[in-house]
Amino acid sequence: MEYLLEGREPKMALRYFEEISRIPRGSGNEEAISQYLLDFAKEQGLDAWRDEHFNVCITKPGSQGCENLPPLMLQGHTDMVCEKNRDVEHDFLKDPIQLVVEGNILRAKGTTLGADNGVAVAWMMSILQDRTLVHPPLECVFTASEEVGLIGAHNLDYSRLHARRLINLDCGPEGVFCCGSAGGQVTDFTLPLTMEEGNGALLHLAIRGLSGGHSGGLIHMGLGNANVLMGRLFRRLMDEMDCRVQSCQGGDKDNAIPRECDASLLVPQDKLDGAQALVKQTEEEIRSQLMPQDKDFRVEITAEPAGTYQAASLQQSRQMMRLMVMLPCGPQLRDLTMNDRVVASENFASVHTGENECKCIVSMRSSNDAYRQDMAARLDILGQLLGASVRHHDDYESWEIEKNSPIRQTVLDCYKALTGKEGKVVATHGGLECGIFQKRMPGVDMVTMSCNSEGAHSPEEHMELDSFARTYDLLKAVLQKLCQ
Repeated sequence: MEYLLEGREPKMALRYFEEISRIPRGSGNEEAISQYLLDFAKEQGLDAWRDEHFNVCITKPGSQGCENLPPLMLQGHTDMVCEKNRDVEHDFLKDPIQLVVEGNILRAKGTTLGADNGVAVAWMMSILQDRTLVHPPLECVFTASEEVGLIGAHNLDYSRLHARRLINLDCGPEGVFCCGSAGGQVTDFTLPLTMEEGNGALLHLAIRGLSGGHSGGLIHMGLGNANVLMGRLFRRLMDEMDCRVQSCQGGDKDNAIPRECDASLLVPQDKLDGAQALVKQTEEEIRSQLMPQDKDFRVEITAEPAGTYQAASLQQSRQMMRLMVMLPCGPQLRDLTMNDRVVASENFASVHTGENECKCIVSMRSSNDAYRQDMAARLDILGQLLGASVRHHDDYESWEIEKNSPIRQTVLDCYKALTGKEGKVVATHGGLECGIFQKRMPGVDMVTMSCNSEGAHSPEEHMELDSFARTYDLLKAVLQKLCQ
């Protein structure tokens, strides 16, 4: 088997990263990657178990002289977010990720890379196979379906786990160590649609060029949301003419800021030119208000001539527009005492029309559980006002900050010893499985670490190879320090 990264260090960790990149492992499709891990454990002579949710745990005894020390858990998730550019042909159910090396940067060809959280899988495998390392007894826990509601962590049998010290390998960047995270939930809005025949021209709108990204880690950036912007286009058009929605499709990941949205509107034939001009005018207004990261924003316009088409009624189309305009998106609460940290946020994650309904999804995050309940109540009221049914689901717990953490201090000490720099301790607005571990394993002491990578949950995802190596060295140093 040939390896693109052969010759780079750490050799085995990068080799394992390449191997898992060949295994389709989108959320809900983790059986193959879990079997790969079980086969790996068997080859290494290590004990392992897998549950019905495709969580895997591999244990390794402590190195010589460290066998009776308290165990340490290393933890990450096996699934990845499957996003691609529309002009890329890639089947995430069967095609391997095509890796591309650009100097110190590793990315994928037109798709997500899977560094989130493939780096954790690769590091743990490398540590498990290395017989030269000094380390306490290890429990390496590979959870499934983290990206779609932390399903694996929710369903893990915690009675089978013994460690009460945990290093989560799913939150960076390098030198930044997490001590708390937000909880969250997903809210579905459903509006009824009745398709009726109508005469006019069909106007097709396609929002392109937005950067998108992780709805937790990047929500504070003010990046453009394709669904929000499509709602704005709908409003401008419906203020000027009778428009009816035939279809609208935008976003398909609850935890990603949507980059693209496509819609088709039935407009009066004599208003078609005016509708196109109004879209271009609104496009320019929006472009002037977006962040530099969204400089490639554009609205692609095509049209079909006068004819008879199916579309939702005028009233239903307006209700859909009102919902898309009114759904909250962006930071909702900040903490000025902690560098204006985002405490709570909402992301208008997706909008999809079918034959009988329009479904919009909002993902909520908050490190304050009471405020999250308040956000949910406001969404209930909004649904009532607009005639939409509302359903909340996929709740997950916040990770409450612990002031005193021996494992965190050990990591900070090792980081300073290796780099001469002080590590930074933060609470992330992203959702981490640590919140679930904290609630299910009373007294657990946790910290996170990872390397430099950006663009998670989008085809722009990339990882710094040098940082991957340095963070792996840090992890090995921490293992050795825990044996002193």
